[in-house]
Amino acid sequence: MSRSEKQCDLCGLSVGRNPFEQKFADETKEFCCLGCLNVYTILSESGVIESGQDIRESEIFKRSLAMGLISNGAKEKEEPRFEIPPGAPVAETLLHVSGMWCAACSWLIEHSLKNERGVVSAEAFFASDLVKVKYCPQFLPPERIRKRVEKLGYKASEFDPDNETSNAEKRDLVMRVGVAGFLWLNIMTLSVPLYVGYFQEINQTVKLLFPFILMILAAPVIFYSAKPILQLAWTGLLNKTIRMETLLATGILAAYIYSSIQAFRGETHVYFDTAAAIVALVLLGKLMEKSAKEKTTRAITMLYRLMPKKVRLLAGNAERFVSIDALNTGDVFVVKSGERIPADGVITEGETHADESLLTGESNPISKQTGDAVVSGSLNTGNVIKVCATKVGEDTTLAQIINLVERAVSSRSNLERTVDSISRIFVPGVIFAAVLTFAVLSGFGLTGVDEAIMRAITILVIACPCALGLATPLAVAAAVGAASRNGILVSDSSVLEKVRDLDAVVFDKTGTITTGKFELLDIALTAENRTEKQAFATVGNFQKIAAVETKNERETFKKEYLPLIAALEKYSEHPLGNAVINYAENCFVAMAEARNVEVKKGLGISGEVSGEKILVGNRRLLENENFQPESLLLERTGEWETAGKTVVYFAINGKPKGAISFGDSVKTESSEIVRELKTRQIKSIIVSGDSEPTTKFVARQIGADDFQANALPADKTETIENLQHSGLKVAMIGDGINDAPALAQADLGIALASGTDIAMKAADMVLIGNSLEKILIVFDLSKKTNRIVRQNLFWAFFYNTLGMSLAIAGILSPIAAAAAMLLSSLSVIGNSLRLSSKGKDLSRFG
Repeated sequence: MSRSEKQCDLCGLSVGRNPFEQKFADETKEFCCLGCLNVYTILSESGVIESGQDIRESEIFKRSLAMGLISNGAKEKEEPRFEIPPGAPVAETLLHVSGMWCAACSWLIEHSLKNERGVVSAEAFFASDLVKVKYCPQFLPPERIRKRVEKLGYKASEFDPDNETSNAEKRDLVMRVGVAGFLWLNIMTLSVPLYVGYFQEINQTVKLLFPFILMILAAPVIFYSAKPILQLAWTGLLNKTIRMETLLATGILAAYIYSSIQAFRGETHVYFDTAAAIVALVLLGKLMEKSAKEKTTRAITMLYRLMPKKVRLLAGNAERFVSIDALNTGDVFVVKSGERIPADGVITEGETHADESLLTGESNPISKQTGDAVVSGSLNTGNVIKVCATKVGEDTTLAQIINLVERAVSSRSNLERTVDSISRIFVPGVIFAAVLTFAVLSGFGLTGVDEAIMRAITILVIACPCALGLATPLAVAAAVGAASRNGILVSDSSVLEKVRDLDAVVFDKTGTITTGKFELLDIALTAENRTEKQAFATVGNFQKIAAVETKNERETFKKEYLPLIAALEKYSEHPLGNAVINYAENCFVAMAEARNVEVKKGLGISGEVSGEKILVGNRRLLENENFQPESLLLERTGEWETAGKTVVYFAINGKPKGAISFGDSVKTESSEIVRELKTRQIKSIIVSGDSEPTTKFVARQIGADDFQANALPADKTETIENLQHSGLKVAMIGDGINDAPALAQADLGIALASGTDIAMKAADMVLIGNSLEKILIVFDLSKKTNRIVRQNLFWAFFYNTLGMSLAIAGILSPIAAAAAMLLSSLSVIGNSLRLSSKGKDLSRFG
């Protein structure tokens, strides 16, 4: 093995011609740099490395690699695809890439990164200039990802909406456009006399000098303004990829080089104005595209800017500013009027109003009092409040919203992937068409060489697939941004495609169709707990309990059973549990401690309280435990359920003791949603763990097509599977832990952000707030996005097809082709941004 091929004994990189050498236990080791030598020395002297042991097999080496402390020396050509070991740590990075000029650029970056050893997945997104990479740090340090992208001719940096990278790139592009435009106008002015023959009578020397003046003026346009185009075309050729820049660079250089040759031959028919025009118009189009891209990713930037960097922490009676990263759950912080709330929490002192419009899309400030929850990123518009943090850092509502929007913007729909594939085939086809046109026209003498070259250049310019590459991603990104501004968060852009194909929507009942704000209404006790005359106790106005005949009945429930039931319900996340806790607190009932608590999903809860075995749940839970309530109790609970109330039974030490009824109101918009779905020929179904009479009552009240009662989480999933097996595309809308499996199973899972975190993570779409009205906005937005995408694709293909035909016929000049290409891009940009402009009132979409 030659010296240059030897590898460093620590990281595995080539040691080069002048390696660092040192002896360890009579064995000479070679290193690529002084850092590797020092690290190896420290590990060796510390006794971590045993004699004869391969350092790369040691645990400390693997952990150092995973942390990125040691570079990984794997060669790019070592294996076509490296398999990452199961269980290896995986990290994710989101890069902002400058210089992506077309869909082929994103494909090239993806293709190159996927072949990199240690990369799990890579996705590049032309519409947002973002690249998302999942990688294994044990085999690939993060800096190599950026270097790999930069090797392709792009600039890569960690995505940060507040950095200056994007602004600097835009300023540079403006400068190049300015230089190209200014010199192009001067070149056009000086070219006019040559075209119209005004100087035919002047001195021949002066006449021959004009082409050289034009060549000098065009040089900065070609070698400065067009430098990004030429560089990307060159790197594409080095990577054996024909891309959009290849078309442009070929056309620009062909016009400039041919004109230069003509100048030295003493000819005055030159096309420096054509070369300059192509550069100026293409760069102007790119500047407009960049502005459009910034609008589509503005949603992420706005959300990032909502996140405060510092928090006013309350320690004792003193306030001090600390970094937001130093805030922990349970800390109390102060928010003054006009300040953003830095973390999710509960108000411990003070009353105010919070503006949550940038999170929920609702413009009216919301009243907040002591004990109310507040969310990070919302604006305190009222008085000073003290807040106890419940979620900090990446767990806050705002952080989760940012994560969802990032995922949506940095994702691609199936239609977009199809268009990308067409673009990669289209570019080589255009080059072939241009070459063939030149060969036929000049070879058969149909036109002169000059005219044949100009037609070939025109084909290259007019067929540049800028508009085609922008048609889908720009519209989808604009739609995602518009949705996020209205409190609709999509995890993947393909969600917008799924919506228009839906055949059925399955609704959870509690908290979705209904408000989920239960009130304890009625109590019924079994015979052993009452006299013959003391039949039932009735709770009125949520806080008062009034016996039908005696005061003893209510006292029996409050003293003997409520403390036990409430002790269990403290561990439940179900709204019914919250209703019991609220009732107990209003009655000033002291709750004991519960042990061996077991939450039975879809059924109820059990545990031990004060030595008693307590069971609280629905009728199905009692049947599973072989408990049979008495007929009089069942008769009474049947009346409750027929009236739409929710019934819970409770048993102690294996004996049913009574039942409780709860009231829950149906959301005002539920009936309208179901009615609108019917007009769109979409079936609506309610699934609930509640009893059949109660579920049936709610289904009839809102006009649902079907319902399923007594449904466990597995039953909800099975219902969706059955619908899918019958050929239907199904959406599931829910908010609870029990809904998570069904949300994941559905073709489209929609969670309410007022629900649990696990439900939101399982869903494809999250509706901020507790209202169902945004579902109709989702349908309208999907319809509008689909229409705009199809319009964009039509115009993109129309421009290219018509333009190439006119170019081959010689009707279109290169300058006119560049202008037409700019117009095609502008039409796609303008059409796509209609989604952004209407984003503030999506309800008007039709």
